[in-house]
Amino acid sequence: MSDPSDGAGSADRAAGVEALAGLGPGVRPVSEPVDLGALGDACGRQGRPFVVLDTHAVADKAAFMEAVSTAFELPGWFGRNWDALAECLGDVPPGTVLAWDGWTDLARAAPRACEVAIEVLAESGLTVLMVNAPQAEE
Repeated sequence: MSDPSDGAGSADRAAGVEALAGLGPGVRPVSEPVDLGALGDACGRQGRPFVVLDTHAVADKAAFMEAVSTAFELPGWFGRNWDALAECLGDVPPGTVLAWDGWTDLARAAPRACEVAIEVLAESGLTVLMVNAPQAEE
C-alpha cells in the first residue's frame, strides 16, 4: 500500500528547493538535506547561475582555496589568500547561488579558516547556502 503523504512530501521538498533558489544575497545554513541536482535545476529555471563548492575532507585553508578555485574556475593568477578570493568573487555574475556542501568538515578541522571563509562569502554578494547534501554510498 502506498503512503498518501509521499506526494505531498515530494511537493514540499520541490517547493523548498525553489524557495532556496530564490533567496537573495547572504550566507544561510540549511538544516535539511538538499538535493544539489534539484537545486541546480531550480536555479536554472530562475535564470540564476549555480555553483557547488564541495569541501568534504577539506582540512585547512590551502585545501579550501583549491576547492573554491576549482568550483568557480578562478584564473591562474588567483593568489589563494582571502583578499584575492574576495577580489575574484567580485567578478562572479550577480544572482549566483553557491551551495557550499561539506562546510562542517572545514569547520571541525580548521574553525578559523571556516569563520573567515564565511565572512568573505558574506561580503561577496552571493547567495550562499551552507548545505548538507546526501552523500553517495562508497
